Amino acid sequence: MTNRIFFTLSGVVLLLGGIWAIFSPFAASLAATLYVGVAFAIAGGFHIVHALRDPEDRVWNISFGVSSILLGLSFVANPFGGMLSLTVLLGALFMGSGVLQIYLAWKRRSRDRVLFLALSGVVSVALAVMIALNLFTASVTLPGIVLGVELISTGIAMLTLRPLLRGPREDGAA
Repeated sequence: MTNRIFFTLSGVVLLLGGIWAIFSPFAASLAATLYVGVAFAIAGGFHIVHALRDPEDRVWNISFGVSSILLGLSFVANPFGGMLSLTVLLGALFMGSGVLQIYLAWKRRSRDRVLFLALSGVVSVALAVMIALNLFTASVTLPGIVLGVELISTGIAMLTLRPLLRGPREDGAA
């Protein structure tokens, strides 16, 4: 399979998955929460195995491993609580990002055109406030919508990924 076919197929699958997530945000939020839970549990297991094989930073690796396993299992055992946790994390991320963008726009206002940076910061802060005011409603849809947007943007990126017209070929041939 050539890279072009691989990127096209990958892009189509990601794009379709993203569209599904946007139109089924609850199911996508649930799937994302379960996926994150399993990923945390597996990563925690790897940290514990690493701690048993390598004495350097053993306490940190065991602590991190056990914490990751417990967090992952809690997401799998209680996915609605996991969705709530992911939504709080997304809200905090939006708030932090927005505040930093507004600060940067204010700081650079005399040197650069910062209107869209400031507006982006305001939008991020507004989203964080909306999440905080509607936390329980947002928690059953927001992780799925964010996942859908990510899948769509990555799918489009894969579909539009093409080699340069005059650049070197991947196989090294001229």
